[in-house]
Amino acid sequence: MLLRVPDFYDSFHCIAGKCTDTCCVGWEIDIDDESAKRYAKIKGPFGEKLRENIEDGHFKLSPGDRCPFLRQDGLCDMICHLGEDSLCDICREHPRFVEVYGDIMEKGIGLCCEEGVRLLLESKSTTTSPIAFVEREIDDEPDDIPDDALEARDAIFEERNHLFKILANHGKPLNDRLIELLDFAVETSGFEDFEQSFNSNPTESTDSASNTKISNNILGSWIEVLSKGESYGPAWDSAYKELLQSSTGMSVGLFTDSDGEKIIAYLLFRYYEKSLFDGNSLTKVEFAIYFWIIVQKLDSFLTKIDAIKLLSKQTEYSEEIMGILEEEFMENPLFSPENFKRILRE
Repeated sequence: MLLRVPDFYDSFHCIAGKCTDTCCVGWEIDIDDESAKRYAKIKGPFGEKLRENIEDGHFKLSPGDRCPFLRQDGLCDMICHLGEDSLCDICREHPRFVEVYGDIMEKGIGLCCEEGVRLLLESKSTTTSPIAFVEREIDDEPDDIPDDALEARDAIFEERNHLFKILANHGKPLNDRLIELLDFAVETSGFEDFEQSFNSNPTESTDSASNTKISNNILGSWIEVLSKGESYGPAWDSAYKELLQSSTGMSVGLFTDSDGEKIIAYLLFRYYEKSLFDGNSLTKVEFAIYFWIIVQKLDSFLTKIDAIKLLSKQTEYSEEIMGILEEEFMENPLFSPENFKRILRE
């Protein structure tokens, strides 16, 4: 099997006490079957404590949604007592993600992790992609998929490579490249674009103030969608209040075009190939651009890394929110490609 990873993947390691965040707060921690069998056999007082804190296949969180084994000094009590091999799969693998498409496996580091974000933003690019990738053969067994699905998979990989090339074309401003991404995605998806944008009148207004007002209303609606699902937690609640207050106009903050192309390319790396299963390649492009637009607004009151990390947690790590966004991109004219272009041209 072929393994493909960003070139910084193997450099990643948890920075533990140096991290301003923790993966052990705010998440429901499911326990895989093999780990549950091991935990059932651990003897002594710690084994009893371990089993007392397991309920319905996951750890019972302490007040503040803390893992019951997170110590006040930020260390893991399980590791301290039993070693790293005692961790369940999700604790061992998080924040890594993995996708398998037949005989090709892709892995990466989730943007919910500040060290992963730092490595991405500091990573090198190539002439054909904002992100460099490395490939190697591994011994894992491939998934069985039909021959026609393999052909579709390879075609989608080619499409994604073309999107990377568009993003790597520094002869154009970033927003022009993003418009080109949308045009390519519309063409390849066979999507019939909404002719009607936010304004019910299909004739574009030539009045600058009117256009700005329409764009601001669209952005405001895009932000309001994020309130439809469950909140990640207090950090998101606080940031969202700030976001609502700054919901007019595009933001100019700490982010650079290089940051933008890396973030978008990385989200395409993680999600675009999933269109093999749902056929929604356009929505994958729209999500990457939407994420970039919203994270720039968070950047007006958060650091770059905190803005990316928090938005990733609220969107990518919520099946509910991702489902809501997918539906909005597919059905709501406010999220039409033309409205994306309107915002990018402002």
